[in-house]
Amino acid sequence: MDKGYAATIASDIMQMLETTKASGLEMNSGFQNDAFKSETFMFGYIFYPREILMNVPNLPQSVRKKIKKSNILGTVDVEGKKVGIHLVCSLPVPFDEISSAEQIIEGINEKELMDFKEQIAKILHKDLAGNIEEKKKKN
Repeated sequence: MDKGYAATIASDIMQMLETTKASGLEMNSGFQNDAFKSETFMFGYIFYPREILMNVPNLPQSVRKKIKKSNILGTVDVEGKKVGIHLVCSLPVPFDEISSAEQIIEGINEKELMDFKEQIAKILHKDLAGNIEEKKKKN
């Protein structure tokens, strides 16, 4: 696993949890955070407790086996359509009891996190390449 990337994501997630807690929102019922939004794509996180996630229809058994008390899914949307959902972290405690980025790192699902990172990288590369091509056409 890319330890630096995992630490960065864990720190970002911890910040999202702290912000949500400070807002007074009932964290353990689930919530979402849009980490990055542009005109054509969005990356974010959905924070779901086990009870909600287990009721999602057609959830693959491979994902069901990884679900714990608190679950963080990385999401990728392109042109308004969800094109990726990755179970990046699963923890045995409620969201309001998560107290450190280290605790989050312990719950990271390595393959899912790397798949999430790779999907984002491909979309950003495609967007950058498309913007460069458009500029070339204009010049």
